[in-house]
Amino acid sequence: MTETTFIYKNFFEYIDNIIPLTGDERDIFLRKILIMKYKKGEIIIHQGIKSNYIFYIHKGIVRYYINNNNKTCNFRSEGMTVTGYSTYNYDQGFKSKTNVECLEDCTFVLIPVDTMHYVMENFKYGDRLGRFLAEKHILELVDVIIDRDCKPVIERYNDLNVKFQNIHQRVAQHFIASFLGTTPVHLSRLKSKDNANKMIATV
Repeated sequence: MTETTFIYKNFFEYIDNIIPLTGDERDIFLRKILIMKYKKGEIIIHQGIKSNYIFYIHKGIVRYYINNNNKTCNFRSEGMTVTGYSTYNYDQGFKSKTNVECLEDCTFVLIPVDTMHYVMENFKYGDRLGRFLAEKHILELVDVIIDRDCKPVIERYNDLNVKFQNIHQRVAQHFIASFLGTTPVHLSRLKSKDNANKMIATV
């Protein structure tokens, strides 16, 4: 199996878990998407600019961040979609609400927004796919807000590894600290204290 075939197979397994596709629908979809690779540090979506694609992450991890203070506001990794919230920003002409930066060399399947509209309007269950992607983004944002307001920093830090596999080995500490709303120094102290408490609990 070639790399391209494997990537598309992975993508359609993701779609198949949301909606069933007929053979013709799958062929149409396949002709309208493409694979792109980006290097670590590249910006794939720019805040305030309309994005013409929905990015499905086959490999890699990205961060969402805001221009004025470089504040990291979210992450995305394998098996997730990336939009910068542009596809839902009707009031501002579909401009992205955030920047999106690759934190590793990344491989994406790119779905043109026009293709997604075509799928929603012409595929038997296409509207269900559109709703699922929008609702999933909303629920992820709700989780971020609830966690930020209701959980201590160290618990949120530990939860990250559940949501994003091996994130603590893949992402720089200062990006994680920014997302958690603290400094790298303070986060390091919290981690040391947490590790000490865990060691005492096992004695």
